[in-house]
Amino acid sequence: MNSPPNGTVTFLFTDIEGSTKLAQEYPDEMPALLARHNEILNQVIEAHNGFVFRVIGDSFSAAFHDANDALNAAVEAQRLLHNEAWSPAPIKVRMGIHTGAAQLEVDSKENIYSGYATLALTQRIMSAGHGGQILLSQSVFDLTRDRLPERAQLIDMGERRLKDILRPEHLYQLSIPDLPSEFPPLNILESFNHNLPTQLTSFVGREKEMAEIKALLNSARLVTLTGSGGTGKTRLSIEVSTEELTSFPNGVWLIELAPLSDSSQIIPALAQAFGLQELPFNPLTKLVVDYLRDKKLLLLLDNCEHLIEACARLADDLLHQCAGLKILASSREALGIAGEVAYRTPSLADSESTRLFVERARAANPKFSLTDSNASSVTQICSRLDGIPLAIELAAARVKLLSPEQIAARLDDRFRLLVGGSRTALPRQQTLRALIDWSYDLLSEEEKQLLRIASVFVGGWTLDALEAVADDPNAIEHLEGLVNKSLVVTEERGNEMRYFMLETIRQYAREKLFEAKQGSAARDRHFVYFDNLSEKMWDVFRSADMIDWRDRAEEEAENFRAALEWGLENYIEDVVHLAGHYCSFSSWLSKHSEGLALVKNALERVNSLPPAAGGEASIRRQKIIAKALFAQGTVAFGTGNMPLVIQSLKEAIAISRMTGDKLILGYSLEMFFSASTFIEVEGTEEAAQEAFIIFTEEVNDRWGLSMAYQNLAWIASRRGGFIEKEKYIAKIRELLRDIPFSFQAGLFYLGMGMVESVQGNYDTAKQLFEDGLKIFRRLQNKYFQTALTSELGHIARHSGDIGHAKKIYHETLREWKDLGNRAAIAHQLECFAFLAINDEEPQRAIRLFGAAEALRERSQATMTEPERIEFGNAVAQLRSLLTESEFNALWAEGRSMTMEQAIQLALN
Repeated sequence: MNSPPNGTVTFLFTDIEGSTKLAQEYPDEMPALLARHNEILNQVIEAHNGFVFRVIGDSFSAAFHDANDALNAAVEAQRLLHNEAWSPAPIKVRMGIHTGAAQLEVDSKENIYSGYATLALTQRIMSAGHGGQILLSQSVFDLTRDRLPERAQLIDMGERRLKDILRPEHLYQLSIPDLPSEFPPLNILESFNHNLPTQLTSFVGREKEMAEIKALLNSARLVTLTGSGGTGKTRLSIEVSTEELTSFPNGVWLIELAPLSDSSQIIPALAQAFGLQELPFNPLTKLVVDYLRDKKLLLLLDNCEHLIEACARLADDLLHQCAGLKILASSREALGIAGEVAYRTPSLADSESTRLFVERARAANPKFSLTDSNASSVTQICSRLDGIPLAIELAAARVKLLSPEQIAARLDDRFRLLVGGSRTALPRQQTLRALIDWSYDLLSEEEKQLLRIASVFVGGWTLDALEAVADDPNAIEHLEGLVNKSLVVTEERGNEMRYFMLETIRQYAREKLFEAKQGSAARDRHFVYFDNLSEKMWDVFRSADMIDWRDRAEEEAENFRAALEWGLENYIEDVVHLAGHYCSFSSWLSKHSEGLALVKNALERVNSLPPAAGGEASIRRQKIIAKALFAQGTVAFGTGNMPLVIQSLKEAIAISRMTGDKLILGYSLEMFFSASTFIEVEGTEEAAQEAFIIFTEEVNDRWGLSMAYQNLAWIASRRGGFIEKEKYIAKIRELLRDIPFSFQAGLFYLGMGMVESVQGNYDTAKQLFEDGLKIFRRLQNKYFQTALTSELGHIARHSGDIGHAKKIYHETLREWKDLGNRAAIAHQLECFAFLAINDEEPQRAIRLFGAAEALRERSQATMTEPERIEFGNAVAQLRSLLTESEFNALWAEGRSMTMEQAIQLALN
């Protein structure tokens, strides 16, 4: 047997492509095929001076002293595998080779290598390939390019981003004569749709579990990883999902449920992940289901336990309505619905626990190494901690302060203290609490205090927020101590660092906070901080800085919810202030319904209070209420709930008149006029004129003035005052120069463009739509991008540029389908029918109109007045071309089509 190399090592990793599927399709034949595969690899590796140090299933891990030996072994193995008469299933093996630093370590059972960077990169290089392909790293290329096998060539694959690898790696493919050299694109992260986070630490072991879970996902549509806290369910599900990216054309999407406090927040979280935004007359739940309905996609529902019933209902509903969907969930208990396969996440095996401890210990203390003298203590630590990954990681972080022998001794002490604990608690839970107790006791009093206070944050925090809430002048120093002790983790977001606690740690610290009777004071300060922050965001909404602050609002959404929850119970008057602000920027985050529900709740509570004592206190309260009502009316406008819009704005106007708050009065009057474009209301033109006077004579506010000019331009347009309208539009453009990429600017261009389009001013409308499209592209708003592009298609069609209109509609119909907006799809089908009439294809037009009508009925989508007029004229024209029976038969044929069939009819 060859001696194992050490220090600088060349690794050859291999596995069989599609082995899980092969094992299921050929259960009887696969053992013999696998045995022959193993025989070939063992013989070839041994013949080329290689050392096989691990075989798991069909995966081989071999080490070589010399890179050329590894290369020659791979070449010979591929030739033998290719020429083997495999039956009944072909065996194709992918291979990856990399050279780097690694240390050989021997425990009681096996030879193992440490050196995460080298091993992980070799694994990822191999995983990027396909059956029959050999991939090399840059280091192997440099060592072997002058000594290649006869007639072999190296093909430059370029720099590629690999899973878990921070920097791109330059890859090369070894091309061998008489063997396949053409392969599909590499399996790399940049090739697939996903929102999986980049992992900055090694993933140790779990090969058996990953193979089992992937096999379950292949046969079941819902797999739930269960287990107690700290067993690594989340990390395991992410690793499995990353490996399964190639199986899901529409991507793998992670929904983190731990930060959510209420079941009503689940659907908005899904919508946010898919970039869906709530639309008028179309509930968010319906949008999500429509989006997923025709997609082959894997959905990760992480940490379901605190919302178990809602998650069960959601999973059941989605799986019934979305045939291509699969769900991988993690929870402390199974969801308990039909078709679910629950998989109990086991603790790490002994060797895996040791490897994990060594990897994390070296990260904490680079001087640490596993030696004969400390090996038994490390084994004892891992055994006492029952192989729980979180517990092992926390213990390993202590090697900066203590030796393994000291850690093991202190753990023994803590275990004895827990003997009298709850007999019903799982041993692993007791052990984890013992470790966290011990980690907590190692902190200084100042660090303990900061850890407790930080537990009031949900979804992370910034340094500014912590300093404000902690009331600790040395918060940054004590925070550094918590980061160093692995109780707080960091992540760079933009130009600022953000801090997090693992959920288990946060819950533990929260218990300590209430034991210390500090919970109320900490949550008070948390509420004040986020109330003040909401005021800043309220101002930003009307500024040019919205793009930068949108991400901040999204990051802090969970903290705002926590502050609102506390305020609704403790600061009823002030919480209306926060709720109004949150409602305003909930529209940035596609959380209209949530914002409206929160402000409604807050308003109901404040209105139930007894009258405020004193005139100033009463006026202050009424000003807060008016501002919240304005926010409610504005956000309700975006959902199409016009009765709520009118009611809210009328109340805001009345209260603002009474309090003398000219700013909110002007805003409310302007929105009241805007509502008249969708619903007939008396007095709207007078409201616009009054708002104009306020912002030109009494209040200096750029946003209010731009809205005032926009409304007067609208009025002038209605009356046919072209010169007056152009004067106001010029004023608006001048005001928007300083805020060219604001949300309001985008909506202005959309709204004014639609006015111009209805009046037949197509050149002006086109320019307005194009200006608006630039803004919404920068804001990354898919809905308004598609809406504006659709409007440009209508302009092209009305202008006679039929070819351009067809091109746009082909694009936007696919976009609306991807977004799941069936109302928009129905209108696009009607537009294709208008084009068919132009192309003298009346039968096709009638079928499209019939399909659109049926789709509108199913989605309860009505036409606007201009749409209704154009539709009526077109149908009358078609009826004149065919007999009534022919027309009715074609219309019925269209109505019977599925949405997909109708889309194909339009596109073809």
